[in-house]
Amino acid sequence: MVSTAHTAFSGAQYLMGLQVFVRLATFSMNAVVIILAGGEAFGVASVRFELLLSTILFLSREGMRNVLLRIDADRGAGSQVRPNTDRSNVHRRRPPVHEQRIINAALIPIGAGIAMASALYIYYVAYGPRSSASADQPHYYVSLTLYILAAWIELCVEPLFALSRSRMLFKLQAKCEGIAVAGRCTSVVLVLLVGRYPGGGIGGNPFKLAAFAVGQMAYAVLILLSYLWTMSCELEYSVWSCYLPRRVALDSEGKQVSYIGPAVKGLAVTLVGQSLLKHFLTQGDNMVMAKFATPAEMGTFAFISNYGSIPARIVFLPLEEASRAMFSKMANRGSGSASADDAGFFGMSADDARISRHVLTTLGKLHLLIGTILLVFGTLLSPTLLSLIGQRDPAMQHTLAAYCIYLPFMGMNGFLEAFAHCVATKKQLLRISTWMSCFTVVYALFAIQMLHGLELGSAGMVIANMVNMALRISYCWRFISQWFGRLDVGGGPRLSAMLPHPAVLYTCLLSGAVILAALTLTDQQELLNRAATLAASAALGIVVLREIWRKEQPFIQSVLTLRSGQLQRPRSE
Repeated sequence: MVSTAHTAFSGAQYLMGLQVFVRLATFSMNAVVIILAGGEAFGVASVRFELLLSTILFLSREGMRNVLLRIDADRGAGSQVRPNTDRSNVHRRRPPVHEQRIINAALIPIGAGIAMASALYIYYVAYGPRSSASADQPHYYVSLTLYILAAWIELCVEPLFALSRSRMLFKLQAKCEGIAVAGRCTSVVLVLLVGRYPGGGIGGNPFKLAAFAVGQMAYAVLILLSYLWTMSCELEYSVWSCYLPRRVALDSEGKQVSYIGPAVKGLAVTLVGQSLLKHFLTQGDNMVMAKFATPAEMGTFAFISNYGSIPARIVFLPLEEASRAMFSKMANRGSGSASADDAGFFGMSADDARISRHVLTTLGKLHLLIGTILLVFGTLLSPTLLSLIGQRDPAMQHTLAAYCIYLPFMGMNGFLEAFAHCVATKKQLLRISTWMSCFTVVYALFAIQMLHGLELGSAGMVIANMVNMALRISYCWRFISQWFGRLDVGGGPRLSAMLPHPAVLYTCLLSGAVILAALTLTDQQELLNRAATLAASAALGIVVLREIWRKEQPFIQSVLTLRSGQLQRPRSE
């Protein structure tokens, strides 16, 4: 259990490093793109085309990725699999049974992606409004075709990605995606520079939309080639074996033979259906914007989504991925317990349950600490920060401030849902799907009210997302509490153990009061005043961090212990 947690959370540093690189590269690219392409093309590519891309990728692979985490593949964990150093007869070798099951399941999204990409392409071409402002962009349908082809090429990575995640090769994943992101950013800028000369003028670039499509194609090709190269050095068999489905024995006697097994098939139906719901929940704002917003409004929303989500992508997403991998391994180790259902997808030893509770508490406190800082500093300094990059639109300022409040909701929901999905039985997953359906309806009604009733624009969409996340967090918290209640481990994680120390909260409140006074009493239109406010805020931020260091030593030690893998069995939180 120690090696599993150590591998997962020490590997998270590579995912965090990747997200830092991705955000910096994307930030730099977007700064150039706004100048060379204009806001409308940026909005169409970031909302309409990204929605198309995420629909193909998410619905084709997300459910199966969760299924793969549930396959009992802990024998293939990174601590037990060594890189391939003996190249003799490598092409004659076959994957072991547990990895062949992963390969068989990971091939399904490739076929599903072909069908889904074809259907969406026909729909966009045959039924898309040709007279819309989006369709009037130069090379719209060429760009559409490239995006769909890029989506399918990216799906071809799935068998290799699944094996790398099963072995917890986070460094390899970060390397491959980093290469692909660099290629995408470079391609977008180069195509825009080429198109700048015949087009002339800001926003008049004839390749302003096609550049994003070429960049996405470059990303897909590079990430596939990177995985093929790096995994060929890791696997004990030919990398091309990862694209050949084979029947495998499901029992020790070899009487039951199948590609993935009936239990996995049943779970796949449940999780794929759940991924459909999750797609509507996570992409609902883009769906509404793509349907009702103008390209200019899409550009504004895309701008805030790209920059406002930087903390989530750098910190929250890697932690969610690492915790999901760890929880799945622990749940699989206990799948043979008396508490497991017929499919063998439930149960966890008491020791693993205590460690999971400790991890949940530590992650919860980390997210709430970050959320407290964002709530105070992010909301108050949003106008000042946006003004530094020439953005003074009040609607954009309000949206960014709302996004700072939304981020802690997003982070908490991420790791709580990860745990719930890893330990839930098939019946419980169906129940979760039912509740998610209800939350989808509530979210849709709330979003419509925010947009049309109160006319809050993009800020209203962020508020609707907060309501959505609050509902999901409440349900997952209740489920997790009941799950721990069935085990003799002293109950589940407690909210009181996650809250920041009172001294930290008081320091944040006082810092917020000082910043608010500075913003109110000084003219922030003056560059000198803005610089002074930011300098004072930075000093106050250091004071807050110092207070966290002084008062949150037990938490800091928990984080360091978690990363080092020297986890003990916590008696209490």
